[in-house]
Amino acid sequence: MSDVPVWNCEFFPLKGDGTAALDSLTVGARFGWKCHGDIAVAWDGQKPVGLAFKDKEQDYTLAILKTVRQDPNDVQYEVTAYKPGDHKPEFIRVLQGQGTAAEIGFEAVKPAWTVKSVLNPNQPPQPYGALGPWSLAIPLWFMVTVALVLAAIAYMIFRVVRKSTQRRRMLEELARHRTALLPLHQFFRDARNLRRRLQRAKEIEELKKISDDLDREFRLYILRQFQIPALDWTNQDILRDLRRRHRKTHRAASEPLKRTLRELMKLKARGSVDAKDLEQMYTMSLETAEKLEAARLAGGRL
Repeated sequence: MSDVPVWNCEFFPLKGDGTAALDSLTVGARFGWKCHGDIAVAWDGQKPVGLAFKDKEQDYTLAILKTVRQDPNDVQYEVTAYKPGDHKPEFIRVLQGQGTAAEIGFEAVKPAWTVKSVLNPNQPPQPYGALGPWSLAIPLWFMVTVALVLAAIAYMIFRVVRKSTQRRRMLEELARHRTALLPLHQFFRDARNLRRRLQRAKEIEELKKISDDLDREFRLYILRQFQIPALDWTNQDILRDLRRRHRKTHRAASEPLKRTLRELMKLKARGSVDAKDLEQMYTMSLETAEKLEAARLAGGRL
């Protein structure tokens, strides 16, 4: 899990059906949660947010029902709780792209809320009454299993078709961007052009455009050198394909490649970019390209 900024958060009551006061919350009751942070988060309006807890057993003690507001420094959610008890987790993380290189969000430290059980503590739990009678010709578990198998097959077909389409597009991109220079030399040449633009850049918009172009040129180097659809694939897919088809290069240089792709993506996601950060990413990209080339050549000699 990546590092995220710490924000200040507080719960507050909502009005309407299905709500409750904070001191009388029950399982499923709706209430509000708002947070503010000085360090902005570049939310993607197309991606859902999820909650991550330190301990697995804390899952579903709090769940987001609705995003009311989601600005870079302020958010407001409609939430509920599915487990009764006094809840005091060490932290809760609100994340987009959880578990990926593009993971973003914030952390709320030591939130606390209490959810009361709707069961009478003095009354022992009663067993459910008999269900049925059922008259199914085919067992329910069989129908569920068949549905899951069909869904898995459909998903596998979708992935195969999608990968095939992306590889075809990759070959088209490769033909469109083919040059007389070797991939590494072409990347160095393009990088020098970006360096000259960086030295002349004075506007924030131009620095942002250079950061986007640096990300694209680095991915074009990956595309040309290893024939991986780096312009279309996620960072994880790029690294997975490198490990499958260029195992020795992956073993020697996967870490700097992973770090460079991640930092380029973070820089690209920013609303504004300063020249110092761009200089650092420029240097990191060149160094990573050199490490990949050295690993590739060393692997070819083995």
